[in-house]
Amino acid sequence: MARSAEHRTAARRSTAPVLHTTLGVSLEKTRLMQARIDGFVQQMTGLLRLERDAELELAQDHEVSAAGTVMDGMPKKPVVAHGQAQEDGDTICNLRVISSSTGLTGQHLVLFRAEGSHRLPATRLSPGDTVCVRACDSQGEVAASTPCLQASVHNLGEDGRSITVAFRSRRGGEPAFSRFPGKFARIDRIQALADAVTYERNCEALMALQKRGLQKRNASIGVVATLFGDKEDATKPERNSLTDRRGPEAPDGGSLETHSHSFDTSQSRALALALDKERPVLVIQGPPGTGKTRLLSYLVARVVRRGERVLVTAPSNAAVDNMAESLSASGLKNIVRVGNPSRISPSVAPMSLGQIVATRLEKLTREFETRRSALRKDLKRRVQDGGDGSSVRQQLKRLGKDYRKEKKEAVREVLANAEVVLSTNTGAADPLVRGTGGCFDLVIIDEAGQAIEPSCWIPMLQGKRCILAGDHRQLAPVVLSREAMEGGLGMSLLERASSLHDGLLATTLTTQYRMHESIASWASKEMYDGLLRSFPSVASRLLVNYPSVKVTWMTQCALLLLDTRRAYGSLNIDCEESLDPAGTGSFYNNGEADIVAHHVLNLVQCGVPPTSIVVQSPYIAQVQLLQDRLQEYPMAFDVEVSTIDSFQGREADAVVISMVRSNSMGEVGFLADRRRMNVAITRAKSHVAVLQ
Repeated sequence: MARSAEHRTAARRSTAPVLHTTLGVSLEKTRLMQARIDGFVQQMTGLLRLERDAELELAQDHEVSAAGTVMDGMPKKPVVAHGQAQEDGDTICNLRVISSSTGLTGQHLVLFRAEGSHRLPATRLSPGDTVCVRACDSQGEVAASTPCLQASVHNLGEDGRSITVAFRSRRGGEPAFSRFPGKFARIDRIQALADAVTYERNCEALMALQKRGLQKRNASIGVVATLFGDKEDATKPERNSLTDRRGPEAPDGGSLETHSHSFDTSQSRALALALDKERPVLVIQGPPGTGKTRLLSYLVARVVRRGERVLVTAPSNAAVDNMAESLSASGLKNIVRVGNPSRISPSVAPMSLGQIVATRLEKLTREFETRRSALRKDLKRRVQDGGDGSSVRQQLKRLGKDYRKEKKEAVREVLANAEVVLSTNTGAADPLVRGTGGCFDLVIIDEAGQAIEPSCWIPMLQGKRCILAGDHRQLAPVVLSREAMEGGLGMSLLERASSLHDGLLATTLTTQYRMHESIASWASKEMYDGLLRSFPSVASRLLVNYPSVKVTWMTQCALLLLDTRRAYGSLNIDCEESLDPAGTGSFYNNGEADIVAHHVLNLVQCGVPPTSIVVQSPYIAQVQLLQDRLQEYPMAFDVEVSTIDSFQGREADAVVISMVRSNSMGEVGFLADRRRMNVAITRAKSHVAVLQ
């Protein structure tokens, strides 16, 4: 199944006539575009296969959790004793099934509760984790022949006594709770397995691009032609508007003048270009602190006001939720977040499709549950009396069918009437998104610099126009296969489009509103060809300018390098890197952890609030060590510790960066990754300290 999309794509060529008259170019040039698409699809399909193989190899190499590998429904190795497993936080035993229900997308949700009034043990399980659910005895032991039901954690009860898991479907129509009659249940976390769905959807998007990209009925034909055509033909509508230097006039008949006080020159220019209906593709490069998210939110609101529907996507759930929060704060009401409920942040949950539909059907759901409960009691009584319950069973079946029909219609109406739909790039392949009643007028892909190009074509083929927003000089797409990376999968569409047609498709935001000038100046010179400028009000802002912060050399320093070597070049005691003994391949550095803790404590003692300080490291082993080290000091409890990658898009007044690598061979690891260093340093507003 995992290879089917690749085989279909590689074997298939567009058989439909290429409608060159729609593009306004010659038949010969249209055929050239199709040939370029064919070559691109063939190349990317092969690279996706390499990446898929690398993912599978990594999944096989990882140590499987207590449940073992469960691809065929049976564990591959003995189960860890439940006491040790629970202590490690990967297992919860002695659970009872309380109830079950059907989720919005057909998932089977089952609520488990701890036996008696006990609370669940401390656990590392979190929403979205893949788990193995099995029947067990009162000691948590599992018989060798016990089948494993693979599911995902839906949520953990606020009372600390329950957990809800989601099964993809009822196996053979049988409710999951029927497998645990009078038995205890055990839930084990499973190491993340390579996701075949993402691979399939990427391949299917390439197939759709190849088959329908240049067909007349494809609403995104202008997008396709722009990205695969020649400069002279594909950018005719762009050339005039991109070379027009007259100022920020909005092409939709309105004017940006009333908002000129809110946007700088580069932002106003980006808005004017983005509002141009004749422009199929626009790239907005947003260096750190330049207000990209705020600009996109205003843009969406402006487009919605003129009656257009917008699809907003990003490569990660966190980035999608960030956009959802920003859009909601801008005053937009009719927005719908589509996706797995367990992957949506609590702050965005009220905007999720599931909660919107649940609210709309609240009265109907109560009536349904009341009627179903009454019928079940009637059925139980008839069976106990030895009577025939077939008629009641038919009523229950009909009741459930009618309720599901109402729910399906409610989902359709909510999505069809939504002005803005949000999902991840791969989530946009969901039939719920694709079946929203016609194409979107505009597709916006945020953080596009972190997405591999095939994933971008999933949403792009659903819209008339596309805006790619992000920064290809920050984090790149994550690609495991070196061969796939070198073959071109590591280059994002945002980066490719930025240089396409002599850069005519791109515009850059050039004024930053976050960092002290010393920090911004480093980023500007190292990453942005000296084009990044600082807004006056932040250019001189130091920690010492904050309320209650003492005047010291540290609070008056914006950019600080903490060297772990002594004056004569040797390493300080314990400042050499170590490999994580847990076998993760990650590194940690005890000496650096001590220096970080000392620096953080000094900042706090100077009056800097702990919540204003963030500690970063590119290595997860060092993050865990730093968390433990800072927890030794009560005054540092509220200091956040994070990986560099997970903190992208956020900011803090003071940032401390532990780079970890320190060895006699001179290997610097992530320190040589300019884009990751750019992300790490530019999170800081007024103070950044780098340990090396």
